[in-house]
Amino acid sequence: MAIAEAPIAAPEKDVVLAVDDNEQNLQLLEEYLWQWGYDVVVARDGREALQIYPQANPAIIVLDVMMPVMDGYEACAKIKAEPGGRTIPILMLTALTGTDDKIRALESGADDFLKKPINKDELRTRIRSLIKIRNLRKELDSSENIIMALTTALENKDPRSGGHVHRVASYATRLADKLGMSPVEKETIVKGAMLHDLGMIGVPDAILMKSGSLSAEETEQMRDHTRMGASILDPMKTFRPFVPIVRSHHERWDGRGYPDGIAGDAIPLEAQVVGIANRFDEVRHEQESDGEEAALEQLTAEAAAGAFDPELTKLFVTAMGEEAPAVAITKHMRQRLTTPARVLCVDDNKMNRDLVLATLTDVGFEVSVAENGREAIAVVESEPIDVVLLDLLMPVQDGADTLRLLRADPRYEFLPIIVLTSHRNSDMRQSAILSGADDFINYPLNRLELITRIRSLLRIKEYHADLEQTQNVICALALALEAKDRYTRGHSQRVGDLAHSFALHLGMERTTAEMIRTAGLLHDIGKIAVPEALLNKQGPLTRDEFLRVIDHPVIGEEMVRPLVTLSAVLRIIRHHHERYDGRGYPDGLRGDDIPYEVRLLSIVDAYDALTSHRAYRPAPLEHAAAIETLRREAAGGKWDPEMVTSFSMMLGEASPQWDSISLPVPVLRLA
Repeated sequence: MAIAEAPIAAPEKDVVLAVDDNEQNLQLLEEYLWQWGYDVVVARDGREALQIYPQANPAIIVLDVMMPVMDGYEACAKIKAEPGGRTIPILMLTALTGTDDKIRALESGADDFLKKPINKDELRTRIRSLIKIRNLRKELDSSENIIMALTTALENKDPRSGGHVHRVASYATRLADKLGMSPVEKETIVKGAMLHDLGMIGVPDAILMKSGSLSAEETEQMRDHTRMGASILDPMKTFRPFVPIVRSHHERWDGRGYPDGIAGDAIPLEAQVVGIANRFDEVRHEQESDGEEAALEQLTAEAAAGAFDPELTKLFVTAMGEEAPAVAITKHMRQRLTTPARVLCVDDNKMNRDLVLATLTDVGFEVSVAENGREAIAVVESEPIDVVLLDLLMPVQDGADTLRLLRADPRYEFLPIIVLTSHRNSDMRQSAILSGADDFINYPLNRLELITRIRSLLRIKEYHADLEQTQNVICALALALEAKDRYTRGHSQRVGDLAHSFALHLGMERTTAEMIRTAGLLHDIGKIAVPEALLNKQGPLTRDEFLRVIDHPVIGEEMVRPLVTLSAVLRIIRHHHERYDGRGYPDGLRGDDIPYEVRLLSIVDAYDALTSHRAYRPAPLEHAAAIETLRREAAGGKWDPEMVTSFSMMLGEASPQWDSISLPVPVLRLA
């Protein structure tokens, strides 16, 4: 039986804000953008652009430099200085040809730069690339929101711990202010504090909510939350600044903490700050009515006994007593080391390589070199390269072939590549642009232009997130949640795998089947907000308990909603407990009003529940009995009868062959 694919809604068009005081230029630009499928908003000077962009919410701003009232440099700097404009890419256009003008544009915050007269294909390539990078950045922010939501939902299950992470973040911020930390460092502290207990997702509720003392085994499980949290965040590059906080906030100054038993200054300063704030909130909670002063006294005593850096603890106590903590002169105000960016220079001319090497190492970059494209590919695959400088004319493998090979590999789709050349061949330049070059710089090199351009591209690269990795982490979180419970362990993976097979059996496209599988992995993610005691209750639920359980599809949908790449699974998560007769939840959908992929997954979900161990049932059903139960329930109005028939025909007389249909799933590995 083949089921027709549901129509896919047309995606919203990206909005481009075009800014130019020349009416003819503006009309031409607007015509190009409309042809390429963008919605266009126009402004005729920088001041007008500043007024318009917050309401227009453009995916990119194409900004002329030379304008009356407010020029492009000033407008760009002002937009980039505002929180709402910081992540909007700006492509600047100008008829000026001086290197200083280009550098000024990049230093004002522009993400890219084109000289007039504009090449139409080059303009389209730059706009498309910058918009894609911006959308990836939005996805990254959304994934962070999802993980934050999971942490908050976990915390809210236990009224005793409600608000803990927010209080820890507030206390840690006061100490960060006292230490004179930069805004970026404080942002790391706040987000690290908000995420410091993320690994509790992997700890059973029975341990988290136990009122008495824990056994040795339970204590070890509780302590593992630090490694679990670090392992969740580590695969995503932009989350890595928070990893030391999440992993090490329970380390102690004298080395008696966990998980690694490190001591003294070996404990990252950010982890020490959050660790002190975390312990202060724990003490306040334990003492309840004794107040802040008593908690600070106990914290000071614990520091004196070796738990925390005494000087840092003293600064925390002082900061808590100040309305606006004054910066203290302290040994902790040390320079924070950053990992230098690594640039690969690919050129068969040794003089050129030496020039680039000397120029870039002088300003702190690490530089690798290659003499041809084949060597370059080998270097990129073996070293963490951030930017490639690529000559076009080389022996063995030229720059054009190397560029095409890199752009054809998904791993390097957003690796910044600057073509360095002394040739002015326009066809060669156009071909390289269409193959994915991010920019051209001509020999002889202008040192300042090269450095500024690399830094600009690195700023763009920071916006790129590995979306597949992010989605994998979220799926892994969902699987980790149910792995805590022996009754549900493996349920979502089996539902995803079997739904994938069923979708293919029904004649659906492979991409649709993959989407349904992802929905299977995520369909119960909202249960993080439901206490395990209710999910596993053997007797009947009270009305209030039942209402709390049936909230999980809506909670799950809201958790996943911010991530655009997972938007297709939202309605499956929300509606997987709807019934064909309209008596399901949360919306009481009936019959064909229930999306076809939801009907499919709901049957698979029910089959796995029937054939698995559950707290509310003495034993799982055999395959034949489960199929008969589904048929009986379909006849009673619970399931789509035709789909149940197709499902039973696919399985036949035997249980699913799990080894043959199972696909790899994302896992969290403790490090």
